[in-house]
Amino acid sequence: MKNILLMVPRLNIGGAETYTKLVAENLQKRGYNVHIASGGGLLANKLAQKGIKNSWLPMRFSTDISAYLLKYIVKKYNIDLIHANSAAAGITAMKYKQRYNKNMPVVFTVHGKFGDLKKENILKDCDKLIYVSQFVKNDSIKKGFRENNACVIYTGIDMQKFDKTKKDARIIRDKYNIKQDGFVMAIVARIKNLRNKGHQDLLEMMNKYTKARKWHLLVIGKGKGMFKLKSLIKEYELENNVHCIGHVDNVEDFVRLSDVVVLPSDFETFGLALAEGMAMGKAGVAYNIGGIPEIIKDKENGFLVKYKDIDDLYDKLSLLAEDRLLCKSLGKNAYNDIKNNLSVERMMDKIENTYKNFIK
Repeated sequence: MKNILLMVPRLNIGGAETYTKLVAENLQKRGYNVHIASGGGLLANKLAQKGIKNSWLPMRFSTDISAYLLKYIVKKYNIDLIHANSAAAGITAMKYKQRYNKNMPVVFTVHGKFGDLKKENILKDCDKLIYVSQFVKNDSIKKGFRENNACVIYTGIDMQKFDKTKKDARIIRDKYNIKQDGFVMAIVARIKNLRNKGHQDLLEMMNKYTKARKWHLLVIGKGKGMFKLKSLIKEYELENNVHCIGHVDNVEDFVRLSDVVVLPSDFETFGLALAEGMAMGKAGVAYNIGGIPEIIKDKENGFLVKYKDIDDLYDKLSLLAEDRLLCKSLGKNAYNDIKNNLSVERMMDKIENTYKNFIK
């Protein structure tokens, strides 16, 4: 039985963190001994309940110190392979490899674009670089990263999780005074600021168009931008149609009652929340940027929108609001596309095959 160490700076809610948790749980199901090295967090506690222990390892303060501490974790658990998730984790793992154990395989999942190339140059020598989208891979190759140790493995979606509905959609609709035939959009994203994930664009669109003011928007997520969001909702007099749900564990119950998932972000390397919404049979609508076109097939399972064009955003959403059969048809295609191409099983098969190139 092989021992795998997954590394991530923190295990709170976030893309790389959720990915790490998903991989850890599924490696355990496949018979691997899985260990985590991180700074702890909410998800670390949840993994501990499943028997996956976390070794405390700070990475953002000093990767040199982290690399030194890492050798004790590797020795204690007889680690066969390290799988890093974040630049800090990857740099720590590679410094450990170069200084203390040159034979240790290091796999690094690249969740975003490289920024500080001087500091991140060491990551070029990872045994394998897994990119979460072709867009991220192409961007990295342009910056001097190699093709021969790179592959694209899309983040898997747990279809069973999203097949389960805990609440009757009518109950939630009644709670928020949404008519049963009302058109509902859902956005699932951290509210860092109003521009980052497109919250402001959605509100400006609803404020501009009379028909859009009658639609409903479920804002699922929290963040420091929530106060400004609520202020803008009040300014536009959209209190009855924009519903700030906040952070909830049962996200799927709210997305399930919606007609469409929207994500007009400034930038997306992949768009996990969008893919999860589409896994529930919802058409996806998002700006044509980054890795989004790898999820949304325009006019087949949703609509790609011209970047920062709220008029085009309105036009595409109007098509779905006025033609519910089209909306359902695109949603059905979205479900099938995610199931066939982005399942957890498909992701784990590819990750496991990657591991097997380095450990027998």
